[in-house]
Order: sequence, then structure tokens, then C-alpha cells
Amino acid sequence: MKSLSPEEKVVLIIDDDEGDCYLMEDILAEMGVTVVTALGGVMGIRLLSEREYPVVITDLRMPDVDGMAVIDFIRKKALNSLVVVVTGFASIDNVIEAQRLGAYDYIIKPFGSDLLRFTVKRAFDFIALRREKERLKVYEVGSQIASTTSHEVFQPLTVLMGEANAILRSTQDEEVRQSANEILAQSREIRDIIRKMEQITDYATKTYPGGHTIIDIEKGSQKTGNHET
Repeated sequence: MKSLSPEEKVVLIIDDDEGDCYLMEDILAEMGVTVVTALGGVMGIRLLSEREYPVVITDLRMPDVDGMAVIDFIRKKALNSLVVVVTGFASIDNVIEAQRLGAYDYIIKPFGSDLLRFTVKRAFDFIALRREKERLKVYEVGSQIASTTSHEVFQPLTVLMGEANAILRSTQDEEVRQSANEILAQSREIRDIIRKMEQITDYATKTYPGGHTIIDIEKGSQKTGNHET
């Protein structure tokens, strides 16, 4: 599984407590994470309306706009942000409601730096895994198209090429022979395109405990090379 690049590791922290914002920013900066802070829910929603953040850490209790409203905004805008809620109130009902609305994880205040780092790292790992699954779906669709195309096109294409070769063997008419050669050339181009599609989708997959499947492009390329030899 390919991890996210440093440029992709961005976290938006939304909290009305400036001290908590600075504390979390310092902890995450040590991980090489870029942090953007918003003092309060209003500023947080404004920043989210301007761009998408991979991970959003939001306090649940804020005087202007609370964390539930932030989660609801992300859901209604169909953003892919993973939301980690932070609350100083150990109310399981609040946490359950936040997760029902779409929160990815939660942290109870006060929390240690190790827990924050672990939670954010797990969120980025989840994003990388989700991206890998999306790529796998694309390859699966390509494979299905290539398989269907091969089945539906190769047979008539073979017949067409056979007829063109038969014409070349049976006539010396230059104009007819030229047309037959053009048919053969174009048929070979179509055949080569289909074969390239099959090679692109000839990927290897690797399944990890828990049912997570990723694409192993490198092994897929090696397998394709072996087929050609």
C-alpha cells in the first residue's frame, strides 16, 4: 500500500480553545503533518468551503458552531474528509451521535500526544487504503472491458483478417490488394490495442488480514512480462 506524500498529509484543527489548537499543531508538526487551525466552528466551516482537508479534528462543544454542525456540513458537501472529534465531556451519547453522522474516530480530553499521533496516523493509513481500493475498482472495470472486448471483437476480427488474406492470395488486382492490405493493417492495430488493454489490467492483488486488498502494480508488470516471453 502506497503511503500518502508529505504534501497530502494535511490536518484541519477546529477548536475554540487557542491553547488546544497550538498544542495539537505542535504534536502533529513533529510527524511532518501540515496543520491549519480554525478558532471555532464558523471559521472551520469557512475553510472547509474553500478546500477539502484529508483529516479534520474538531471539538464537539464550541459556542458558535459545534462539532456536530461541522460533521453535518462535511457530509452534505460530500467531502472525503475523515473527521476525528475531540470532547472534554466523556459522554458516550455525544460520541455515538457524532459517529452516526459520519465521524471516523474520537478522542476524549485530556489526551496524550501518543494517542493523538496514533489516531492521525491511523486516519492517513485509512485514506491510503481507501485510495488503493478505488484504484482496484478502476482496474477491475478495465479488466472487464478488456475481457468483453476480446470476446466480442477477436472472433469477427480473425474472420475479417482471414478474408483479407484470402483476397490477397486470389487476386493480382492492385487496387483490390491495396484495400485488403489496409484492412489487414487496421485489423492488426485494433488487435494490438486490445492486447495492450489486457496487459494494463493484468495486475496482481495482495490481500491482508481483515480483508483489505491492494493492487501490486510491480508484480502485475512482471506477470505481464512473463506472459509475453
